[in-house]
Amino acid sequence: MKKTLFVSASFVKFSSDELDISFVPPMTRRRFSLLQKVSFFLLNKVAPVGEEIKIVFASRDGEDKLTSDIVHAYNEEGSVSPWKFSSSVYNASPGLYSVYAKNHASYTAIAAGEETIENSLIEAIFETESVAWCYAEETQSGYGAAIRFGPTTGRKLQVSAGNNEKSPINFEDIAKFIAGEILLLEGKRISLKWVS
Repeated sequence: MKKTLFVSASFVKFSSDELDISFVPPMTRRRFSLLQKVSFFLLNKVAPVGEEIKIVFASRDGEDKLTSDIVHAYNEEGSVSPWKFSSSVYNASPGLYSVYAKNHASYTAIAAGEETIENSLIEAIFETESVAWCYAEETQSGYGAAIRFGPTTGRKLQVSAGNNEKSPINFEDIAKFIAGEILLLEGKRISLKWVS
């Protein structure tokens, strides 16, 4: 298995980085969870408003805090806020962003334990058109990464089979790869290599 494609935009947000979503109107962002804020921040870097581009969203833990709040509210009050419930599902962040960005293309949300990043990358890189990949977590003040893959323009990337003896790609790995600190990233299921 080998495929060549291009990266036209990429971004990494570490937990210590500023999280500026002032581009979203205050009335829209006022009820956002931390995960939604991180997702909007990252997706805006690779899938700006007005573009029709598929989104592949990934989060290992998803809306962990919001889900915990819902469980406590149900146990204590016997009811759940409809808004909180609809915001707690894995596809809430890419769905909300698609509405905000007027993006009518499809989106996918993936959660696969320790293989979340790797499996979502596989989903993204085998699209035939441009796709925005976004990985986000709400822990440690929020962190994540985003990449825009396409068939024709940008930095050249070669994808090949992974190595079963390797660990799945994690956030630290993909952050170093995006920054160009490593040129070859070998995972359990796929390997990524920058091509000059």
